[in-house]
Order: sequence, then structure tokens, then C-alpha cells
Amino acid sequence: MPYLPESGSSIVMNSLSAIVPVMLTVVFYSIYWLVQSSGKAKEIIYSRYEPNTANVVHVVFKRCAGFLLLGIVPVALTFLFTEGYTLADAGLGYRPEMWGFTLMGVILTSVLIIPVVSFGARKPSVYEIYPEIRVTGWTGRFMFAELFTWALYLLGYETLFRGVLLFGLAQSIGPVAATIISVILYSAAHLPKNRAETLAAIPFGVVLCLLTLYSGSIWIAFIVHLINAATTTITAIKYNPAMNFGISGERDSAD
Repeated sequence: MPYLPESGSSIVMNSLSAIVPVMLTVVFYSIYWLVQSSGKAKEIIYSRYEPNTANVVHVVFKRCAGFLLLGIVPVALTFLFTEGYTLADAGLGYRPEMWGFTLMGVILTSVLIIPVVSFGARKPSVYEIYPEIRVTGWTGRFMFAELFTWALYLLGYETLFRGVLLFGLAQSIGPVAATIISVILYSAAHLPKNRAETLAAIPFGVVLCLLTLYSGSIWIAFIVHLINAATTTITAIKYNPAMNFGISGERDSAD
């Protein structure tokens, strides 16, 4: 069959289909960043609670805001303005035929990243920042608050970057271009942190995009990202001389 060029209307529709996921990602990540870095919000929280409790409340607030602004709102808007859009289109569906690949993807990726993350989190430059909850005595309830809110935040985060953005772009411009754009924006999101995290986000982002596209869902990326966060938290607590796993000094700040 001879090649038939796309009609003008098809080109316009594909362009719009590519622009919308990028705009949603840029706009809502920017809004989230303004909220989580808001000095006013932090001032209000710290004025209502004693410092150690305020630290926990502030971290929980930021991560819940991430779940809402990065996950719930962008997906809801896409549902509203895209006919026939489903949770599966955002990578939130369940594909039973891919459970074996999903399991192997999580295991193999975790085997690679856990040693690297564990080694990095032993450094003062890391454990002086992570975990963001800065209590000295890490009891079960603090660990639950840390990991549960990480899970909420990362579910929203992966829904935006791998669900709305990656899948949205893949449908309009193809998987290769979608991966490139997704990794660029994903890496750029780490710029406010530090150079090391920004650079590490490039290969990590490529791997997660490939696994996500092949599996047809965000679940591998979400679970691996959560394992990454949990490994950083546990290792940072272990090697931070101001922190410990136990009940003594649980209300004292580590700062």
C-alpha cells in the first residue's frame, strides 16, 4: 500500500494529544513544587505544633499534596476532557497476563538498585536530608507514617510521569519519543534537589519507562520507586548517628 500522508486535521490532533500530557505534567508539578516549598504553609504548621510534631505534619502535608496534585487532579482532568479515557489509559489498570513480567521486573530492578541506594544513603550528605521526618527514635508509628506517605506521594508521582505523560505521549508520538521526553522532564524534576539525583534519574527513568511501556501499567515503576525510598529511609536511619530504631528519644529532633 502506498504511503499516504496524514491529513491536516490528523496532524493537529496528534500535536494536541502530545501537548496536553506535557502541559499537565509541567503545570501540576510546578503547582505541587510551589505548595510543598511554600514558606507560608510551613510557617502555619510550625506555629500550631511543637517543632517535632510540626516536622511530621509538614512532611505528611507535602506528600499528601503530591498525591492530590500529581495523581488525582491530572487524571480527573484527563477523564473530564478525553472521551473514552479509562484508568488503564493512565497505567492504573490490572493486566493479569503481565503479573509474571511485573514480578520479575520488580525483583531484577530491585536487585540492582538496593545495593547502590544502600551504599549512597550511608553518606552524611544523604542521611542529613533523608528521611524527611527528623525524629531520633524510629518507632513503628513513625516508620508507618514515613512509608505510607511515601507510597501515597509516589503513586501520584508515577501516575503523572509514567501514566499521564508517558502513556499519553506514546499514543500520539510513539514509545521512543515518549520515553525521551518523559525522561527529560523526569530528570528536570530532580534539579532542585542536587546534581547527583538529577543525573541518576536519567538511567533510572529510562529503565522505568521501558518496563512501564512493556507491562502496560505503572505498577513496576511505583513498586520499584517505593523500594528505593524505603531503602534510603532505612539505611539513612541506620547510619545516622543521631537516629536509632527504638523508643528512646522518639520525640527528639534529629536536627
